[in-house]
Amino acid sequence: MKTFFIPVLIICTMFVITGCPVSVDFPLGTPGTEKIDKDMIGKWIQTDTDKEVLKMEITKIDNYSVKLVVAEKGGIYAEDADTFIGWFTELDGKKFIYLRAAADTEADYYTYCYQVNGNTFKSYDVSLLVGGVDAVTSTNAYRLEVSKSLKMEGSLTGEAVWTKE
Repeated sequence: MKTFFIPVLIICTMFVITGCPVSVDFPLGTPGTEKIDKDMIGKWIQTDTDKEVLKMEITKIDNYSVKLVVAEKGGIYAEDADTFIGWFTELDGKKFIYLRAAADTEADYYTYCYQVNGNTFKSYDVSLLVGGVDAVTSTNAYRLEVSKSLKMEGSLTGEAVWTKE
């Protein structure tokens, strides 16, 4: 019985760690200081119904921020909001978008790593593998945690492949 319990516990722990994006109190960058990625502007769809979002639209607010509207929710969508303000940053040669609910200036931030290739892009949840959420005490601490985590296998999970409509 003990040998059965250990693998089940490990699998459940991995699901909890990597199954959903992590929200934190701090942004990965400094909002309003880095230019938007114009390649991300548009209507995007993906077909994996097990993901949080199936359709979204990203529009430019200004040169430093975007509005993201969730047009169709997936099976595990858990947010109360469907409109977000987003900003972009780069870290260790990777691109990130970080978002906060538009109606709540005190809301936590969600961060995704992404890669754009023409009319498609891939997004990834960012796992905090070194100190976890507890290590995120400021933007600088968050960047350090993500940087250290990126050097470990399994730091980017939950790949979603998006196509521009």
